[in-house]
Amino acid sequence: MHDVSFLTPLATLFVLAAAIPLAALLLTERRADVIRKTLIVTSPSRKTLIPVAIALALLISLVAVAAAQPVVVRQSFVDERADAQAFFVFDTSKSMLASQGRGLPNRLQRAKRIAAKLRATLPDVPVGIASMTDRALPNVLPTTDPTLFTRALTQSVAVDSPPPSQPYPGRATNFQALAPLVDSHFYSGDVQRRLLVVFTDGESTPLSDVLRATLHRRVESIFIHVWNANDRIYLPNGRIDPNYQADPTSATTLRELADITGADAVLGEQDEKKAAHDARNAVGFAGTHRRIDAYARIPLAPWFILAGIVPLGFLLWRRNA
Repeated sequence: MHDVSFLTPLATLFVLAAAIPLAALLLTERRADVIRKTLIVTSPSRKTLIPVAIALALLISLVAVAAAQPVVVRQSFVDERADAQAFFVFDTSKSMLASQGRGLPNRLQRAKRIAAKLRATLPDVPVGIASMTDRALPNVLPTTDPTLFTRALTQSVAVDSPPPSQPYPGRATNFQALAPLVDSHFYSGDVQRRLLVVFTDGESTPLSDVLRATLHRRVESIFIHVWNANDRIYLPNGRIDPNYQADPTSATTLRELADITGADAVLGEQDEKKAAHDARNAVGFAGTHRRIDAYARIPLAPWFILAGIVPLGFLLWRRNA
């Protein structure tokens, strides 16, 4: 469905300004009549003023409508689950820049690729995106809009965006940052099934048992280990960063984290099908409800301004005729 909406409807009051040029036209004609009588010149028919008045009123009206910022709104129906939501959380610390070679996808890019495929298997579940270093910040709240999800994934999720809350001499990733996902109402309060998918290289500060109390049995967690022993960070000049080495204990760290949070297992980059299977099992299957989703797509103001050329051109021609 399509509809027209005005972003600033009060701006249509500008149409009242049409009274000014119309009054000026009337005053000018009265003065012209006095001069014609003095010179004994025949006055033109009043009908000749009607097109001029219409052109003046039309020009002001078109500007008023343009000022109200009309847009074409496309409305569509969306079927989505009301009982389930998911969050995809991306580790955005500097180590996620590591890749297996110059020009090859880094860890964060590989994580995004896996996330996009996983999202496609959950079309009925609202999915949100969050970035994590020593804190978790939402990029987009759970949505079933694939376009919004894709734009947030490609444009908002980036290394050190936002940066950690404070400088760290070593690793900035702290999985304690996952706790606010539950405590700070990232999920809607009435959602029964909550899925948390974390994409990380596992290279973090020591774990805390506090996560057991905050996440265990309150969300279903899936940890995807985006890591390779040959990953290196390549500097802008093409050289390898000498200060970084892939941590072989990262898999052990994630297994400990999975145990703390009650997750079944840690998945690797190659386990895309298993991730999709586990995610669907976590949210299950249930009925959907239909709602109207609206998108403001086409601004019409430029076209109304362009249409104003017609009455303006007529007025200029009439003046010079």
